[in-house]
Amino acid sequence: MQSKNKIKYTVIFLSLALIIGLGIFNYTDGFDAIAVSDEPVEDKGEIVIGYFPNLTHGSVMVGLEEGFIEEEFEGYDVKTETFPNGSLFMDALMTDSIDIGLVGPGPALNRFLQGAEVVALAGASTGGNLLVTAPDVDFNGAEDLDGLRIATPALGCTHDLQLRHMLAETGLTTQRQGGSVDHRTQPPANLSGMFRRGNLDAAVISEPWASRLEYENEGKVALEWNEVPWDGELPNTLVVTRADIVSDQPEVAEKFMAAQERSNQFIADNPERTAEIIQDSILDIAEQELDIEIISSSLERTQFSSELNQRTVQEMADISMDSGFIDNNDLDGFFLDN
Repeated sequence: MQSKNKIKYTVIFLSLALIIGLGIFNYTDGFDAIAVSDEPVEDKGEIVIGYFPNLTHGSVMVGLEEGFIEEEFEGYDVKTETFPNGSLFMDALMTDSIDIGLVGPGPALNRFLQGAEVVALAGASTGGNLLVTAPDVDFNGAEDLDGLRIATPALGCTHDLQLRHMLAETGLTTQRQGGSVDHRTQPPANLSGMFRRGNLDAAVISEPWASRLEYENEGKVALEWNEVPWDGELPNTLVVTRADIVSDQPEVAEKFMAAQERSNQFIADNPERTAEIIQDSILDIAEQELDIEIISSSLERTQFSSELNQRTVQEMADISMDSGFIDNNDLDGFFLDN
């Protein structure tokens, strides 16, 4: 697989590396200089983009609202699908229901190691994942998670693997592994009610849901984004697609990355407008209206970048194998530059 992927992906990788390395805004003057043509735009077919109602997927929300995706995919019929967790996203990607999008590294690498031809093009964001506990939980370290009811969005997701990393450091395991920690799965948007009713003790979740629990006094942040495993270096969101897209439609990957770079620059330059866009997007997708202060707090805990720390993703694969989700941890061919 290694030599085959190197041959197939080299040209595409160089193109994407140029986009990511230079940054789309190094040549935005070129967009203004393009002459407007009266010729009809060629119909290039349909592209479906997948993402979640999480702030860590903000680059897609901004790209849609500000028109970056539409402009980069001129001539395409662009559609979107949203998902509550990475497992459902990966199901859609591998059944051709979506073509490209954002997902956590956990579901992506698990599916790759189960034999799916998924390719990680780049990172999308880092940070933004936190450990939140109920207000009455006395937390001084991972050992205090012993016997608690802890939620993550899904089994084998990025948050789940972060939780298992935390537990392993103190010798704890989940009840499914014969241990004492009661691990449950729950959509992040539902956590506020569960904390309020006393049905949960803790959760490893993405922004803005962590800041929401904190803001509404339903929970307290026990470990910040740079204190959970991998100390903020984990790319909590990846840009992924299928191998056939990379080989047969490389322009799709290139256009998506160009739109993401423009979105990332916009987010850096316009934090207040970005907060409004994300607030409206989450209301539309999850039917949850979040205070603008929650969104702003979340943005301070999240970094939007196309950089991808492959070492931390490999360590996640190691944990996933140790947890029994996969039977090998060889990521050769998973990253585009392999």
